Amino acid sequence: MRRTVLTCGDLGGPCPRCDGAISLHVAETVEGDRLLWIVTSRCVDCGHVDEMRDRPGVFDFDSIVRQTLIDRVGLTRLRADPAANRGLRLRALAVFRKRGATVAETADACAALTGDGLAGTPAEMAILAGQLAAEGIQVTLQP
Repeated sequence: MRRTVLTCGDLGGPCPRCDGAISLHVAETVEGDRLLWIVTSRCVDCGHVDEMRDRPGVFDFDSIVRQTLIDRVGLTRLRADPAANRGLRLRALAVFRKRGATVAETADACAALTGDGLAGTPAEMAILAGQLAAEGIQVTLQP
């Protein structure tokens, strides 16, 4: 799944080769169970192209990229029906703990999952949906 979610010119600086204007193209993608952001810059004057490809936490402008993605495509909501998933709470708790959540965050995430839902970028929620489904938890994604 590769999903292009943003094309803009306002996140970049000047071209490193000619000082011309740079156009940025940001894609959010899921490879396996890993979220990747692919940021491609192209100089509109000389055509120089650079691509940065890695997971969040690597780029200096993570919060800007993520917020711009959300502004552009909105949030996706992930929900689990409590009745359909009765008896699977421990499995859900384990998924959140494996993702690095604290005990309190894990309990809050499980409550949100069976309540109003959890919200994130489409790729973030697709990864979490896959991890929960692998544990037998039935979830739905809603834009």
